Amino acid sequence: MEKYFRDLRFNRIVDDILNNEKFKKTANYRHHGITRYEHSLKVAYHSYIIAKKLHLNYKAVARAGLLHDFFINEDLSPKKQKFSMFFHPYYSIENSTKYFELTDMEKDIIITHMFPTLPHKIPKYLESWLVSIVDKIVATNEFYTSYAKVHLYKLSNLYLVTLFLRK
Repeated sequence: MEKYFRDLRFNRIVDDILNNEKFKKTANYRHHGITRYEHSLKVAYHSYIIAKKLHLNYKAVARAGLLHDFFINEDLSPKKQKFSMFFHPYYSIENSTKYFELTDMEKDIIITHMFPTLPHKIPKYLESWLVSIVDKIVATNEFYTSYAKVHLYKLSNLYLVTLFLRK
């Protein structure tokens, strides 16, 4: 996480979000094997770097990338938590607009980041597509490094045990 904080321009863009007490609470919730705070920071920073190279609106990408999963589980009923994959963009946009002033582009990035899981929310901007794609890449990597490796290791050990028992 340290590399994200060495980029002074990125820090200036997202400083108010990172210092918001409600947003800081995202560090208390697991998300793809890490915290929601760490996940959002990864999505925001990688999207920001790519947006800069493509001459896109890197400020909107950094801010909305950080806010795309800005919801707190305690604010949701157990039933809503269970289905948060389908509804969390709505919770995130609600929290984001409550605590921060957002541009139309930033709102679009947040509300459409789950496309195509939410097929009726099609991204309007290249920046929205970028964050949506980066979010999926980051989440896949987090899932693999957190869960798949552990399960693959367990399965390989189980396979070795069964081979041993056959002899």
